[in-house]
Amino acid sequence: MTLTPPTQSGARPGDPHDGPPAPGTPVPSEPAPAEQAFETFSYAISHDLRAPLRAIDGYATALLEDYAGHLPTGARDYVERIRQATQTVEQRVDALLRLSRLSRGALRSGPCDLAETATHLLADLRQADPARQVRTTVVPSIPVLGDGTLLAIALENLLSNAWKFTRSRADARIDVDASLSGDEIIVTVRDNGAGFDMRQAHRLGVPFQRLHAAAPVEGLGIGLASARRIVERHGGRLWAESAPGQGATFYMSLPAAQAS
Repeated sequence: MTLTPPTQSGARPGDPHDGPPAPGTPVPSEPAPAEQAFETFSYAISHDLRAPLRAIDGYATALLEDYAGHLPTGARDYVERIRQATQTVEQRVDALLRLSRLSRGALRSGPCDLAETATHLLADLRQADPARQVRTTVVPSIPVLGDGTLLAIALENLLSNAWKFTRSRADARIDVDASLSGDEIIVTVRDNGAGFDMRQAHRLGVPFQRLHAAAPVEGLGIGLASARRIVERHGGRLWAESAPGQGATFYMSLPAAQAS
């Protein structure tokens, strides 16, 4: 397989690193002190919030079940809003815990083909949403070195975003490509969907910050944060190019697997 060099200006990712570890070697996580403090705080506060949130939701549910006939319509509406708000916060707590776990423990690094992963993920998206007509292309091979399970999560988040934000396009298209840059591979996920204003790019990868703030789609804004965290744990970086109404292109730089 031959990967073409990147043509996008400034495509060279990050600073050089010392090279990938041997296949199967656990790679310890070494987050920056500020990020490590955030992860510790997130983990602790998430656990501390679970019990009171469930109590609020439980009491609100009991109020509706036991006293619904005695509550005015407006009061029942307020109680429902309390339940919805607590459930939203609990979803965010769960998301924080998942994000925290992505930054803890060791990586299990080995060769993996993200083209195969992307093909399976796109097939899953089609199966879950069979009414959609989305044209997809995937480069034949993307040989990277990393934790295949975590990298699948990162790629799934990017592809799910592309699937969501092409929903309004009759000619929806998603392309997965790759280019070689030194000892790294730049994985590209491109769509022709809603796009976003690059002035919002500083939100990329920040938990609960969405690039499409006004878009009527589901999600908590945690997917890109998870993808960024996973990519950074592999010594790479995640960035994007976009314009409103012109789709978006997301890039991941990852260690290239050595040809056998």
